[in-house]
Amino acid sequence: MDLTFTPEQLAFRDELRTWLREHGPAGALPPEPTDEDEQWAWRRAWQRTLHEGRWAGVHWPTEVGGRGATLSETAIFFEELGRAGAPLPADVLGILLAGPTLMVWGDDAQKERLLPTILSADETWCQGFSEPDAGSDFGAVKTRAVKEGDEWVVTGQKVWTSGAQYAKWCMLVARTDQDAPKHKGLTYFVLDMEQEGVDIRPLVQITGHPEFNEIFLDGARIPDSMVVGGVGNGWKVALTTLMNERAGLAFFLQVRLRQQLDRLVAEAQATGRADDPLIADRLADLHVRTEALRLMAWKGLTAIEQYGQPGPEGSLTKWLWSETNQLLVQLAVDVVGSEALTGNAGWAFELLRARGNSIEGGTTEIQKNIVAERVLGMPRGR
Repeated sequence: MDLTFTPEQLAFRDELRTWLREHGPAGALPPEPTDEDEQWAWRRAWQRTLHEGRWAGVHWPTEVGGRGATLSETAIFFEELGRAGAPLPADVLGILLAGPTLMVWGDDAQKERLLPTILSADETWCQGFSEPDAGSDFGAVKTRAVKEGDEWVVTGQKVWTSGAQYAKWCMLVARTDQDAPKHKGLTYFVLDMEQEGVDIRPLVQITGHPEFNEIFLDGARIPDSMVVGGVGNGWKVALTTLMNERAGLAFFLQVRLRQQLDRLVAEAQATGRADDPLIADRLADLHVRTEALRLMAWKGLTAIEQYGQPGPEGSLTKWLWSETNQLLVQLAVDVVGSEALTGNAGWAFELLRARGNSIEGGTTEIQKNIVAERVLGMPRGR
């Protein structure tokens, strides 16, 4: 793993830094609102600004509106967003997951219809993989799609669907063959969320925010033209989505963590708590962990460039990130004091939200199993 940037990568970074100075938090970007709906509109407007500067979907090919950036340049993009204190685009799922999946598996009509509106944030996406009794285990997916003429009629339930309340489209995996082996009876669809038969119910969390949703599907219809990758190939298509999710997640998580840590260090210095050796020791530990996450993200990138797919370090990243983020917000409470819990300091939301970090995106227990079996070569526990 060589972290020395090439002249081309340095030029890419410098161009982005110049643009962020003019359009980011230090330039024209207004402060982030706290209301969830207003925050979504704010991030959507930010994505449109990125799109106007050709910085939305930098890794997309130039012929579909991207910059054709390499994986390393894409990593630089995320790191520079974090360094500038700029937010991520609103439709991360569309840019990182749906778009790249459609480029691999979609037909020409699907690409022409769906790709342009992702980058511009005119239409946003959610991911309909998880189910109440299946989690992200595709073999246990029960949502059914039955062919009627040139349409598919969908019945079932999805859960933990981020951003469903704002989404126009859903990456939906449904069972289309009850008799086929579990992973061979699935099909990958693009579901129009704006129709009868799609009922979105918010899951209000301990934070008071309905970040996730349940989706109840009762006779929702999908035209045959919105089958992606062919009937019965849902498992293969979904793996493409998940591989892109793992690749993008590492940099997303470490950038967000670095922003939070920088904020905490500034508050500790402003209040004089950084002079407390115990506090300083915990801040140093968080710095080491965050830097380790950054290097692991680059290591994962190297694996993708060499072997074409991410390695098991993605599980290590998820495990370390969830643990580190929970330690960080707890330290924030210790540094800021009761003010952290009043909401005025902004840490109360982060403290409550962090409780879910070790569950979402694959629980810590699952990540430990993956590390034990695939990294350490230990026997399967079950």
